[in-house]
Amino acid sequence: MVTAYNRREYLRYALASLLNQDSDHFETVLSKNFYDRYIDDLCSERGIRNVTTGSSGSGERVYDAIRSAGGDFILFLDDDDIFLRTKVSRVMEVLSAKAAGFYRNAIFPVTVDGVVARSYQPLLPDPLYLVPRRGSDVFLLDRYNCSFNSSSMGISRELLDSHASDLRKIDLAVDTFYFAVAASSGVPIFCDGRTESIYRIMPKSTSRDIRDFDSFVEFERSFLRRFVRDLERIHEIAEGSPAGPFLTRRLSLYRTLKYVFEGERPSGSPSIMDRIMFLSQRPFPFSILYSRAFRKAAMRYEFRMEAEKIHGRGR
Repeated sequence: MVTAYNRREYLRYALASLLNQDSDHFETVLSKNFYDRYIDDLCSERGIRNVTTGSSGSGERVYDAIRSAGGDFILFLDDDDIFLRTKVSRVMEVLSAKAAGFYRNAIFPVTVDGVVARSYQPLLPDPLYLVPRRGSDVFLLDRYNCSFNSSSMGISRELLDSHASDLRKIDLAVDTFYFAVAASSGVPIFCDGRTESIYRIMPKSTSRDIRDFDSFVEFERSFLRRFVRDLERIHEIAEGSPAGPFLTRRLSLYRTLKYVFEGERPSGSPSIMDRIMFLSQRPFPFSILYSRAFRKAAMRYEFRMEAEKIHGRGR
């Protein structure tokens, strides 16, 4: 098991959820970029391998942890998420019954003030187990959020080792990376209908800041510059595989959003194909125009849509 962290205020809760697992058959490696006496002492007492690293990107920190980890299957837990007590035993149960190279459980998505954002987790009554052969298989898996939230994912050590150099280049999009690597490698994928982890939606997280519109715009500009670079790298890995069409569509979406949020002097406009694919995913035409006024309208739409997804405003 690999845990990659960079925010100490939530790390103690995440570690507690690991120490409370109903299975002893796993090892834990903690990767963080700070020193904390309480956490470091706890790791020493409980036999947790403690890797303190200066690596800046999420992929590099995960790589640092994996180098110290054993085992054939790797689970991930971010500092602001929590495993339910049955998480590890459930994954072991699945792996003993199915030859899965990738696992993703359902999540319980909740804000720090207790709002449950049900739209983050589509209902899957029965597990979905398949080997992706076509692009439609990958889109089906993504429909149930299999490409989202690394804390709900597990992947075979062999796949990670074979893509170690690619992983080290990923700055933010590690969850998309794990999913794309699995979906492009022909391994069986198990999408679990059982909720085995809590996804905590923070006021300012890796991918959003919805405290107010200005904060949202400022954060998205920085996030999208880094995230698009990640998607471009992942797209290269998946090109020509069943995951290729999924990555092409996602890259078109985020390239166009990057243009929308870049402000008065965008560095470049999206291609016609990117804009057309964007319009298949967003029900408004603002981003295909060059007017600054329309781009601002598009940013406000994105802000409202993200806020509604979490808080249900206007519903």
